[in-house]
Amino acid sequence: MSGTCIASHVSGRLRIRHPDLRAAGRNAEVAAALAGWDGVLAAEGKPAAGSVVLRYDPAGIAPSEIEARIRALFAEAEAEAEEAAADVAAPSGDGLSLWSLNRPAKIGMLASLTGTLLALAVGKKLHAAFGAAHVAFLLVHLANHRKKILQ
Repeated sequence: MSGTCIASHVSGRLRIRHPDLRAAGRNAEVAAALAGWDGVLAAEGKPAAGSVVLRYDPAGIAPSEIEARIRALFAEAEAEAEEAAADVAAPSGDGLSLWSLNRPAKIGMLASLTGTLLALAVGKKLHAAFGAAHVAFLLVHLANHRKKILQ
């Protein structure tokens, strides 16, 4: 979650908006975390809008303090996300990572699909062998994108 996420703020009411809040689980998680703060009256998540509306007591907590706490919460979440992304995307240096195999997997999928079609003229066993190769390349490609697929 990057940058400032405060969409609007009037005394006692603050709207947080961010694309990550469109995920219902993340939205509920942020709303629950905010609702537990002292001085917060209610936190209502709206995943369809990608926002959380926070109602708080301005006499109990200063508007500048609530803004600072929200920015700190989102900065912390962003740092954790960047660290996790670096762990996934960074090649180890010694061996092959899944990301370094992604382009060859795409080329292999294209070649094996072509081979599958051409093997239809030769025989079923060759056709099945090319099909199995295509599935293997596809699994490498899908392993790279598993987080996006399973959202």
